[in-house]
Amino acid sequence: MKNLLSPIVFFFSLCAFSQYEYPKKENADIVLQSTLAVQLLDEEDEYGKYANTAIKEIFNENWKLTEVIFLSKAEIEKLKESKDSKYTYLTHDDALLKETRMNHVSTDPSSTTFGRRYSMGANAPTKSVSYQRVAFTFAYYSYNIEIVGKKKPISVTKIGFANGELSKIDYLFLCQQLSHLINSSSKEVPEKSYYNVESNIEKNKNSQLILPRDFFKEKDIEKMDSNYEYDFEVVDAEKYQNTILNKETGKTYVKIIWSHQHSMYLWVVVNAEDGTIIAQTGFGGVKFGKNHEANEVIKAKHLKYITSKMAQKVNNRYK
Repeated sequence: MKNLLSPIVFFFSLCAFSQYEYPKKENADIVLQSTLAVQLLDEEDEYGKYANTAIKEIFNENWKLTEVIFLSKAEIEKLKESKDSKYTYLTHDDALLKETRMNHVSTDPSSTTFGRRYSMGANAPTKSVSYQRVAFTFAYYSYNIEIVGKKKPISVTKIGFANGELSKIDYLFLCQQLSHLINSSSKEVPEKSYYNVESNIEKNKNSQLILPRDFFKEKDIEKMDSNYEYDFEVVDAEKYQNTILNKETGKTYVKIIWSHQHSMYLWVVVNAEDGTIIAQTGFGGVKFGKNHEANEVIKAKHLKYITSKMAQKVNNRYK
């Protein structure tokens, strides 16, 4: 995977982010002229059976752009090999990104730098031992929507998740994001109109923000009143899920995602009624040499960026 990380990114919450790649119109048009073939999991365990039932239910009910069918990985691979242009493919995979750093340790006892560690090759002592270390890791799971290409499938866009075992709310989110992106691109909606900072901020101010208790430490929950001045509610997992699946009007919710553009976790605010993303924020304070858990992303002090015009304009890449 191409390394897109920079150390600077991890020490600021206000970085230039986008949620997902905005599709090219010609690719979106091809998707709309095809049948969507969704890859299922192997039903080797109970989760595989649950996931296949869930994604079928969600896409049959919510995917309105084209016909949809559900196939195994082997069946989809066979279609890809035949280059059958009647189909668009929605496939999935999981991965672990390991960000590495090169270190150099001096081995010259007579030097004042003996034993000192250098992270940049240009500064390494003449007599030194070099080695690589893993600075930090991120685990993620993605869905990739592809169309037939001349040599190999062409990616239209990818939707990344911070969790591996997806549930109905994740599949609904997946379906909604793909629908919005493809439909808007095909209709030639400009990227700056697809994500409008001013109207999104007003939407957030006038909605109740649903925050799952499991995402936060107790000390963060105690700080929310002083960091977010608009209506919010901290809820259990069941109420959080019901808000999303019932598409409740006047409610928004937070979700942690994986950004392929930046190879890192982001968190977004989503309109529960239609699944549009109406705020996006990064996080700071990453510690090197650590496997980062997705639930470490959101802090109470970051909630104020949801309705900050400056923060959201900086974070917006759809412009």
